[in-house]
Amino acid sequence: MTEFLRNALAVVAIVAWCAWVFGLYWRQRRARPAAPLDGAALVAYASQGGTAEALARQRAELLGADGEVQLLPLSGVSRETLLSARRALFVVSTYGEGEPPDNGRRFARIYLGSAGSQSLDLSHLSYSVVALGDRAYANFCAFGQRVHDGLAAMGARALEPLERIDSGIADGMPAVPSIRDDDRAQPGAQYWQLVDRQLLNPGSPGNPLYRIVLRACGPLPLWRAGDIFVVRPRLARQQVEQWLVRHGLDGTTRITVAGRSQTLVDWLGERQLSDRLDDARVLLSADDIAGWPLLPEREYSVASCPEEGRLVLLVRQQLDEQGNPGLGSGWLTRYAVIGDFVAGRIRNNASCRTPDHGRPLLLIGAGSGLAGLRAQLAERALHGSPGRAWLIIGERSPESDCQLVDEIAAWKEAGIIARCDRAFSRGTDDARYVQHILTSNADEVRSFLSRGADIYVCGSMAGMGEGVHEVLQFLLGDDTVEQLIEAGRYRRDLY
Repeated sequence: MTEFLRNALAVVAIVAWCAWVFGLYWRQRRARPAAPLDGAALVAYASQGGTAEALARQRAELLGADGEVQLLPLSGVSRETLLSARRALFVVSTYGEGEPPDNGRRFARIYLGSAGSQSLDLSHLSYSVVALGDRAYANFCAFGQRVHDGLAAMGARALEPLERIDSGIADGMPAVPSIRDDDRAQPGAQYWQLVDRQLLNPGSPGNPLYRIVLRACGPLPLWRAGDIFVVRPRLARQQVEQWLVRHGLDGTTRITVAGRSQTLVDWLGERQLSDRLDDARVLLSADDIAGWPLLPEREYSVASCPEEGRLVLLVRQQLDEQGNPGLGSGWLTRYAVIGDFVAGRIRNNASCRTPDHGRPLLLIGAGSGLAGLRAQLAERALHGSPGRAWLIIGERSPESDCQLVDEIAAWKEAGIIARCDRAFSRGTDDARYVQHILTSNADEVRSFLSRGADIYVCGSMAGMGEGVHEVLQFLLGDDTVEQLIEAGRYRRDLY
């Protein structure tokens, strides 16, 4: 074969290979679905505890079946995002007394004031707003209303009226069970066994505080400090048996719902009981009784990390005026016995996760808020070189409310905690709260934050959470506090 012929054959082979590759590329391109002509749909959420985020993700998956969907926290929605979107769904919760969640504050400041509505033309945008709130507050779904009205003021066209969801009522709206069915949680166990329960504050002037330890039935899910455990409580068996007696029903009767067979007394333990006689009769006569509403779920800050092999909660027993325990705290701290199974799942709460444990961290909490602080420290202990942590804890009495003393001492000895301050509101001549420690150490707080420290606050919003926020505004200035929130350096796990 001549040199010319060999070169010619090589050229033919190369051309044939290129044609084959181009053919594959063209077939794949033709098979790929075309992008929607009106651009990607936007789904944006503002969430403090993760519920609105979970609902937004669920809605985004549904919308994704019809085309491309962009899912963003409201803090990540820019001017360019709004101008490029043609359709948008906003899922937003209301925090406190009508305020936006922390990851919605920037959006509210820039776009929902009078200046924002005048500087941006959104006449090309069609939108819907789903607002989550709690009717126990006077300003129910107030931030959702602000978003809905603010978008309209910028010329956007509402596709439907504002959809309001009372997140404090389980099964009250179609969207609430749908989140539950979508299992807005980490994969893994959905049932847990109660393996230990310890009273942490015997003799305390406050309500009992318990350390609850649960073992996963099945694969242990992964979670991060800041995530939430959503528990499905049960009624006390005695309460169910008394209800059955009142209505003349036999609790040993076996019923089958969705393929699951159990006694009537066990089935009712998960349900909201009604004293209407007609309801009781329907219970036995209807072919399908699955419609009886489940008890509302309860949420608790996770107090451990997966590497510890157990799920730990710190639960304050809530009591009404008659001394009866609350639904969730009663089930976990009184009615469930060691060995019982607890239905529950872990929900992501990205807004309260610490992005970098190498940074210094100011941890502030009181009462059962110690749960979130403990999870942060347990996770921090796994970091190769964690930043300095300053722990400030508030409780009632120094004689009975020094929880987790041994663990905190061990973390101090290991260098995980650089400083720990405790504030006691009773039983001491120097009665004070955590915000008083911040005030009396103002210079140290400013210096600590100037070195790049983050702030993490966990506990009750009324009193502690509000007081800490006001003190930080006084010490640092409103603008600095807002900058810390928008940068994700000031995270609040409040309830």
